[in-house]
Amino acid sequence: MRFVVIRHGQSGNNLLWEQTGSEAGRHPDTPLTETGHRQAALLAEHIERILPWRIDTIYTSLMARAVQTAAPIAEALDLPLIGRTDLYEVGGPFDLDEDEQRVPYPGATADELFEISDRLALPPAASSRGWWTGPVENETDGPTTRARDLVADIRGRNDDDATVALVSHGYFSQFLFRQFLGITEMPGWVEIHNTSLSVYEDSPEFQSCRALRVNWTPHLPDSLVTN
Repeated sequence: MRFVVIRHGQSGNNLLWEQTGSEAGRHPDTPLTETGHRQAALLAEHIERILPWRIDTIYTSLMARAVQTAAPIAEALDLPLIGRTDLYEVGGPFDLDEDEQRVPYPGATADELFEISDRLALPPAASSRGWWTGPVENETDGPTTRARDLVADIRGRNDDDATVALVSHGYFSQFLFRQFLGITEMPGWVEIHNTSLSVYEDSPEFQSCRALRVNWTPHLPDSLVTN
């Protein structure tokens, strides 16, 4: 099996952090910027050319920026878009209370998500009240367990020779990287640009995956490569 991990396009919060280095004024479910939409459109336009395999299935985080990134890819490949409640960014959707403490945020409603893409297949958790009830995820153990369980579930749902795309987030991509390569602890950080592709392929020789590409952006001109 091959896994194509795609980070969402530039979001409003990404731009805010780039400009201010602060979370002050962040949006709990930030959408893409104009640049982010352009990045996603370019990836959708070129993805069939740059990958040597056709993607069979697309899974997406239900955070708005991920769905907005995945939607044009699903259109380009004429595939359904499978929403998952376990592909979210580390911590989960959250807002900040008056004491600057993180509190769960429900995320977009089912109707709001369908407005982004009518190709979405939503899980039962997605409703008129949003799709997330919390709690705020423990950043130490939570993402590690979630990455392990998510990958195991996707393996069970797809053929051994399938190519699946996972549209997710920069921080959670670190835990997927570790899961695919069998790394239990990693104090460093793998640079993951907006709409970059990281491609992993099962390898019996290594009893895990091979990383064929990491943080790959052949669809973007240098002027559109962002963090």
